[in-house]
Amino acid sequence: MPIDPYAALNAMIRAEAARFTPPARKAEPVAKPKAAAPAADPESEPQRTTTADTAA
Repeated sequence: MPIDPYAALNAMIRAEAARFTPPARKAEPVAKPKAAAPAADPESEPQRTTTADTAA
């Protein structure tokens, strides 16, 4: 089975990039706002609001 030269070159470049990439910084915990609006449930139905434009 022949070796793909592009795959080999890609693997070598990735290995070198990983060697010289500094480790990822850990994010500092962010204080949550005390009076935040409740987060919408992503699986719930979107709420419809009635405005003067749509109430006809």
